[in-house]
Formats: sequence, C-alpha cells, structure tokens
Amino acid sequence: MQAAQTLPQDVQRVIDQLDEADRHADALVANLSDAQFHWQPDGGRRWSVAQCLEHLAIGAEVYLACMRGAVDRAKQERSVRRGAFAPGFFGRQFAKSLEPPVRFRGRAPKAIVPGSTLSRAEILSRFHGSHAALKTMAREAAAIDANRATFQNPFLKMVRMKLSSAFQVINAHDRRHLWQAEQVIARGDFPR
Repeated sequence: MQAAQTLPQDVQRVIDQLDEADRHADALVANLSDAQFHWQPDGGRRWSVAQCLEHLAIGAEVYLACMRGAVDRAKQERSVRRGAFAPGFFGRQFAKSLEPPVRFRGRAPKAIVPGSTLSRAEILSRFHGSHAALKTMAREAAAIDANRATFQNPFLKMVRMKLSSAFQVINAHDRRHLWQAEQVIARGDFPR
C-alpha cells in the first residue's frame, strides 16, 4: 500500500477553502425549512439561499469544463510544476472584486442564473459534487504548471485565464454568495 502524497501548500490551501465552503453551506442550511431555503427576498426579486447555492454549483460546473481542457492540454504537453499557484494581476483583481462584503453587484451571466426548481437535496448534491470535482482537479493541477495552463474564460470570451487564477476566483465567488445567503437569513422579513 502506497502512502498518501503530501500536496504543496498552495494546492492544499485551494482544497481547504473548498472544504470550508462545503462546511459553511451545510451549516447555513442545517436549520432551515424547505420554505426558508427557497424564500426569496423583495417579493421574489432577489435570490434565495437555494438560488445562491445552485448558482455556485452551476458556475463551478461551467468553469470545470473549461479547466478540464487546460489540464488535459498541459498533461499532453508534459507540463511539470514550476512553482506555487501564482494568479496573475488580472486574476487576483477579479478574485478580489468578488470577495465579501459585496461592493459591486452585477447581473449573473444567463448561463449560470439558477432555475430554482430543484429540491434542497438536489442543490446540495450538485454544490458538493462540483466541489469534489474541483478538489480532484486541484490535485491534478499540482503536477503541472498551473500558471502557464490557460483556458478561454467561459463568460468573457476574449479573456484567457490561468488555471491557478481560476481556483482563486472560484473560491472568492463561493465566499461572495455564501455571504449573500447569510444576508438573506439575517433579514428582518426572513420567515421564522
């Protein structure tokens, strides 16, 4: 039996942040009824806790599909790790702009707007499943040069994104919408 290989700190940090988002989501919804989980503020004009989590799952799935191509190309090119994940300037700025508390609100791209028709179990399964796939991909990315492996941003077609930046952006995006879900629960008009 082979011993588990220790991951580089930067890769472990990505996985730890995904684990933390999983725990945070579970804690947020643990005591909510299904009605509270799906309740939308402002007469349905704002997202529910369910929609925040579904949005994160859909967004991660879209990114994962693009990231898969970058990892596979890097492996074909026999890319090897040359250092820690080091997102570029634009990747860092993009991730920083997503961090809570939210200072800038924009519209989500149509492809990742939640449909809000799924059950709690389906949404949580999708959320945790996307994180499991991201953790697997982070482990794969530990062996390649994730700072040179790039892909076309699925929402900004003219932008190529580093694989290392994508992990940082996804984790910041998780924190943003988990914070948003907390704000829904904290509202005075949230059903108790």
